[in-house]
Amino acid sequence: MRGKKKFIWIGLILIIIAAAAYMYMTKTSAVDVELTEVKRGDIDEYIEEKAIVELENKADIYAQQSGVVTLSSADVGDEVKAGDVLLKIQDEELRLQIRTMELQKQSIEAQLEEARKGLSQWDLQTLEANVKTAQIAYNEAERVLGNNKKLYEAGGISKDIYESSVAALASAEANLEVAKAALAAAQEGLSPNVEKQFLTQMDELQIQINHLKSKQKDYIIKSPMDGIVLVAEAPEGSVVPMGTLVFQIGSYDEMYLSSDILVDDIANIKEGSEVFISNEDLGINNVRGTVRKIYPQAFSKMSDLGIEQKRIKIEISIDEEIDELRPGYDMDIKIITASSRDTLLIEDKAVFEQGDNSYVFVNDNGTAKLRQIEKGLESDDMIEVTKGLQEGEKVILSPDENIEEGKEIRVDK
Repeated sequence: MRGKKKFIWIGLILIIIAAAAYMYMTKTSAVDVELTEVKRGDIDEYIEEKAIVELENKADIYAQQSGVVTLSSADVGDEVKAGDVLLKIQDEELRLQIRTMELQKQSIEAQLEEARKGLSQWDLQTLEANVKTAQIAYNEAERVLGNNKKLYEAGGISKDIYESSVAALASAEANLEVAKAALAAAQEGLSPNVEKQFLTQMDELQIQINHLKSKQKDYIIKSPMDGIVLVAEAPEGSVVPMGTLVFQIGSYDEMYLSSDILVDDIANIKEGSEVFISNEDLGINNVRGTVRKIYPQAFSKMSDLGIEQKRIKIEISIDEEIDELRPGYDMDIKIITASSRDTLLIEDKAVFEQGDNSYVFVNDNGTAKLRQIEKGLESDDMIEVTKGLQEGEKVILSPDENIEEGKEIRVDK
């Protein structure tokens, strides 16, 4: 009887030892894990890029004439008003041309005035006397020719003497006609055609004078707007060629951002897309902006790694006030391409891929359970779950090769 009881006790002891061993083995084989909870929240999908601060109102000013700068009254950083003289270019040659043409016009005006006055009475009497003298000479030449003709025909004079008298009459006739024409012109005064010629010459000179004077303004450069001088490239004494950028004026009142977006990303960006603007060094964090313009044409740009990329320029309005912002500052931007509100979210470290599917391990009363899920939007370190999980469930973060279906897990405190 005693022997039988002894064996019973030995069996119980062995069972207890085996159970303890099993419990120890189970406990020591459990994997330590860190869990995260499925929660509801908002998520935004976005594209990250760099942007540059630009001035809304900015004017580039170019030299309209070549020459030596005789005055440069503004430097970088100076505040200027619309109409302020910024620069003068030497225009001595232009002024000389204008003066020469003005004198030419004055000379023609004087000639026209004299022509309009006509000849004096004394001049008319002189011309009338010239006509009478020419007429007497003509009559005498005509009489001599008549006499010599009779003598020649009678053989009383030579042929040479006769022909000389013929030539003398012709000369006297010509002198008479000139004298009569001069008298007639003086008596008639300035003809309409001659006066028109004078007036036409004066009009042509005035047109040229006006053209040269209109160019004088090109030698004086004024500010087209109120603002601050951003660029000043023409110091006094320098020679500026026509078409050279000499000033850039900008206003700090309104600014915007410009950014170059990869062509592959532009399809997800629309005019009106929300933007978050940041610059850690300036203490700017998630200031709101809006995409206001997408340019229609792509261009090539080299990346920092020397890779040629196709990009498209966009403009972003700044919807909140930012203190001490300056043109040329670099900003970090996040352009929102999609959003979900009040949706299920988990940390991206909980999700892993197998083939074309996404999975997580769920904590099922201390055991790892494999669960297939469907993902929605992804942003930062969070993923939207559209199917496969419920709010409040706990999933394993960063599962490694030690985690498998049915594996006992122990939460890492």
